[in-house]
Parts: sequence; C-alpha cells; structure tokens
Amino acid sequence: MSDLLLVLGVALCILSVVLAVIQLLQTQPPRAAVICLLAGIVALFAGAALNPDPFAPGDIPTAFGRVTGQYGA
Repeated sequence: MSDLLLVLGVALCILSVVLAVIQLLQTQPPRAAVICLLAGIVALFAGAALNPDPFAPGDIPTAFGRVTGQYGA
C-alpha cells in the first residue's frame, strides 16, 4: 500500500507542475495545480506513515516496478 501511495504522490506532484505551466500560459490562476500538489503531498505523507522505513529517492523506481508488477513483493 505504501508503494502505491508513493507512486501516486510522485505522479500527482509531477502532474501539478504540468498543470501549473498550462494554467499560467492561459493566464489563469493555477488552482488545479495547487490542489493536485497538495493531494500528492498528502499521498506521500500517508505512504510514509504506513512504511516504517524512510523513503529514499531510489525507492521511487522500485516502488513503480512493484506497483506495475515488474518486481515481486
């Protein structure tokens, strides 16, 4: 479950950057980007709360592989 939340949090944070650029190019306030970023941060914290080991940057590809089924549990 913590792997899924880690991948979801990272994906939402990356999506928020894309949304911010699009909304700023359209001269709109980046409200959706902020909501997406906050949801990503909440997902990251929830994943960290469920996992007793701290996250490291190298955990992201491993978690993505486990979520997609490339690696065993």
